[in-house]
Amino acid sequence: MTAKSTLRSLIASALFLAPAVAFADSATVVEIVTFQAQADADSAAVTAALDPIAEQMGQYGTLVARSVAEGPDGTWTMVNYWTDRDAMNRINEEALTWPEFAALPGVANLETLQMQQLDIQSSVGLDVE
Repeated sequence: MTAKSTLRSLIASALFLAPAVAFADSATVVEIVTFQAQADADSAAVTAALDPIAEQMGQYGTLVARSVAEGPDGTWTMVNYWTDRDAMNRINEEALTWPEFAALPGVANLETLQMQQLDIQSSVGLDVE
């Protein structure tokens, strides 16, 4: 990943990170996942593939918030807030075998998928009216 694309991904992430922070008081790990959509996949198809995966991940109680955004260049960014790093790693590994995951390669170029998992050092709660 080039410095320019890394910066672009971080800016895209920052644009939708703030709302999720309000729901992530108990989170200890933030996971940032980026990928390019397949050339023939529209936004609705990508979202339709991602939503069931998030729903399944949410059943474990350790994923406390998730934001998904599409950048203008077709880069998708997901920001996941987890309460437990070990659980996150276990769930991510299990997810590869889920039927819900099977639709993802059809809409996401998995060769471009990049993942960062960062320990949260501090969070700011936002009062949103």
